[in-house]
Amino acid sequence: MRTLFVSLLVGFALLPLQRAVAIPFFSKLPGFFLYVQGDPQLQDNLRKELNELRKNSSALESYEDPQDIAHYERGNLEKLLRSEGYYDATVRESVLGNEIVYQVVPGPQYLIKSLDIEMPAGLRAGFPGLPISVGDPLQADEVLEGVQEITKYLNNNACLLNVDVTYQATVIHQEAAARLVYRVAPSPEVMVGDVQILGATSIEEDYLRSKLNINPGDCFSRSKLDAAQLRLLRTNLISNVTHQVSEPYSGLVDVTFIVQERNHRTITLGVGYTSDEGPGVSASWEHRNIFHRGEKLEVKSKVNPVKQTLESKLTIPRFFRDKQRFTASVALTGEDVDSYRSKALTLKGLVSRKLSKHRTLSAGAELKFSRVDEKVDGAVEDGDADENYRLLAFPLGFKLNTTDKPLDAHRGATTALEIKPYLDLNNNSTSFVKNTLQLTAYKTAKSARYEPTLALRIKAATITGAANLDLPADERFYAGGGGSVRGYGYQELGPRIVEIGKDGQETLSDSIGGRGLSEISIEGRFRFTDTWGGVLFLDGGNAYEDPSPNFSDLFWGAGFGVRYITSFAPIRFDLAFPLDRRDGVDDRYQVYISLGQAF
Repeated sequence: MRTLFVSLLVGFALLPLQRAVAIPFFSKLPGFFLYVQGDPQLQDNLRKELNELRKNSSALESYEDPQDIAHYERGNLEKLLRSEGYYDATVRESVLGNEIVYQVVPGPQYLIKSLDIEMPAGLRAGFPGLPISVGDPLQADEVLEGVQEITKYLNNNACLLNVDVTYQATVIHQEAAARLVYRVAPSPEVMVGDVQILGATSIEEDYLRSKLNINPGDCFSRSKLDAAQLRLLRTNLISNVTHQVSEPYSGLVDVTFIVQERNHRTITLGVGYTSDEGPGVSASWEHRNIFHRGEKLEVKSKVNPVKQTLESKLTIPRFFRDKQRFTASVALTGEDVDSYRSKALTLKGLVSRKLSKHRTLSAGAELKFSRVDEKVDGAVEDGDADENYRLLAFPLGFKLNTTDKPLDAHRGATTALEIKPYLDLNNNSTSFVKNTLQLTAYKTAKSARYEPTLALRIKAATITGAANLDLPADERFYAGGGGSVRGYGYQELGPRIVEIGKDGQETLSDSIGGRGLSEISIEGRFRFTDTWGGVLFLDGGNAYEDPSPNFSDLFWGAGFGVRYITSFAPIRFDLAFPLDRRDGVDDRYQVYISLGQAF
């Protein structure tokens, strides 16, 4: 059954659609067939482009007659063909029932006969060239890429007050060819004079200036102004920013940035539900400019029948360095699960440094005061000390992140590694190290219908340095639940102790946790409309007494879900079933409702 489910999941995510299909309720457009005479590659490209136009066209919503739709889309196909250099193409449409058939005779593809760049000689020195040349097809994307390359070169190598690059393509029908000319409009070269920032009321000006990377005497560049505006917006303190450039004087121009501060305070409330943990509520408050230099203070709480947390966190950007930040937090947590009950106070300080756009290194210290009461007979040996702990830890982490969205990724991957050595200050002979590695990857077929995304998560973790039962129960590894293996109860997967009842019968205890953890999840995500989507998923995982992860001895769960897509993050509803269900232990299904994707 697991093999069948994986095959269906991968098949749905990767299936190439040879014709457009419509799901009743989600779409009312008729399907279509497209034939291009003598060019299968052009046929595939046009089919994908037409599917993409269907998804993004509001004009089609006003048409109900397939004949009107066919006539409208014929015009789209003719435009697409011209953009690919087919200026003599013919398109015929016909309607058969509720299907539209398009027949295309592309004709010759026009080639570039001559190519010139009208740019002042002084500016052209060192220009590396264009992405197109004489003899290439006259394709709109390539022509526009040429405009972008010239513009980029001038922004980086000249100080022009205005960069204006245009092109003119003259089509020669008798020769199936074209003449292409790029022109750079004349403009004076200037330097940056005075730089001002107006409109800031509660943000210190020197903090905003540090984001500009523009100083008096710099070579003037419009692209640098745009990049400065983007950096100001990314502080999350500015809602709108514009710039003004003065008239040139003595080879200089003054630059003024006009900013509008956003509301720096946010209150959020949330609700959720899972079968294993019950209903839960969450609340948070944050101030993103508490000390007027982008420092963020967060206070958040989550409460459900199993777990309760209250945490306060202060984040200081540019901590001694531009790409370094410091985070300090204090958290109160309570947890009451089948195998233990715990209460803890955790103090933590962490410094993280961006090594590059995608790589981050972090290091810090953590002090945790906790009391853990084990509920399972045999999990604590007679004569052991009380279950109060003072754990001092020094977490070291590395993360590589190339994903596009944190709560609903469509492409990219992450690699997160944490090494966390612990020392119990109540018992200096107790020390251990937790090592966790998690990988995620996302791939989306944007041109396919329903934009299928294949998502993968792999997690492996170990604890070394101490025996399993010498570890605090809340520091051991457990599997099962909405963030682990869906279909099984929260922390229901892992090693258990054989208990002998009064009647002499042997039974298994609740999971006591382990020193090894293995998890793998694969998910196919589909987007039916702008606001509705669905998923199919398969999760596997287990926790082990031995610290070596084992991916061959996993419990598997599978299911499906619905996503309501908001501007912030999707709201998810998942229904999961245990494929290795244990009588008397696992329920027939589990329900999960929360904000954001499962991973």
